[in-house]
Amino acid sequence: MKIIIVSNLYPSQNKPFKGTFVQNILEGFKSRGCKVSLISLREPGSGRLSKFLNYLQFTWCVFVSGLKSKEGEVHYVHYTSHSSLGLILASLFKSNKKLVVVSNVHGSDILPGNDSFFSKCKVIISKKILDISTLVVSPSNYFKSVLSDKYGVLDKKVVVSPSGGVDASIFHVLPNIQKEYTFGYVGRLEEDKGVFDLLEAFRLSQRDYPQSKLLIVGSGSCEAQIKGIVDSMTGVTLRQGMSQRQLVEIYNSINYLVFPSKRASESLGLIPIEAMMCGVPVLSSNIGATKDYVTLDMCKLSFEPGNIDELEVILNQANEISEEEYLQLSKLAISVSTNYSSIKVIDDLYHIFEIFFYRSENE
Repeated sequence: MKIIIVSNLYPSQNKPFKGTFVQNILEGFKSRGCKVSLISLREPGSGRLSKFLNYLQFTWCVFVSGLKSKEGEVHYVHYTSHSSLGLILASLFKSNKKLVVVSNVHGSDILPGNDSFFSKCKVIISKKILDISTLVVSPSNYFKSVLSDKYGVLDKKVVVSPSGGVDASIFHVLPNIQKEYTFGYVGRLEEDKGVFDLLEAFRLSQRDYPQSKLLIVGSGSCEAQIKGIVDSMTGVTLRQGMSQRQLVEIYNSINYLVFPSKRASESLGLIPIEAMMCGVPVLSSNIGATKDYVTLDMCKLSFEPGNIDELEVILNQANEISEEEYLQLSKLAISVSTNYSSIKVIDDLYHIFEIFFYRSENE
């Protein structure tokens, strides 16, 4: 089995948190004896010209790889709206028998956040690559329904696989780690991720619980603005984005992870699952695919996305939970997260690829 993974996001020395699940899939397939290679976007500079040139080079490399594809090779593309153009162009010159594409959709690939020209272009590109894909990988049941309802992709063409899963050998309960923070946020520092809502709800909650502490870890376009707000508050700490191995200590140092996203394009949410593997209950907005894993008693700590008053109530409720109730939530988090172990997830996905190859070779 020979698979060429195509992705515009892949971990680098400067940004070790970018596209980690793509790396997990690549390394997982390799460990199972699969021949895997990678075509990824070179980390762009800060300027628009640098970014454009790097994307141009990336698209060209993918196009050439598509033109050279042979029977028995599969191009497995992640982030279809950013990574597929080269394969779409190559498909104009190659038959479906020789250019076999598997698409893995994520986030705004199929649910853009606005109606801008750029978003419309992303949708057009995603639609085209989905049309020429032999197999489509969806990170959640929620996204599978979007693919069916909004893009007309047949159910039999879609498999659900949660983005490489979470590495349980990294994310687990660490002994002797002190719980320094009441709440934690890990992720992109963007308005639609709900981080501003969290800061305001936490400020309101502090009136009744002044000893509460909040840790925010991440980077993004709103970083400077958030830093200004954090500097004006007490009990809030801001840190830069980190690698997976650094994050495990962060998760173990917080009582609750807050996931306040307002993005309808939340295709899965690996960060909450990472925290749950560390025994950390999640306070989540009930959006996107979160309903797949924020279940049972943890649902009682969910809130409407963008509703600051509801989020404040949930923070207050979390502060009131007894040790026994917290222990039950922690056990529930660990139990649910085992379904997302990377060993299980990648084994299942690899098995799907094996069946796919077997069928392709015998058609």
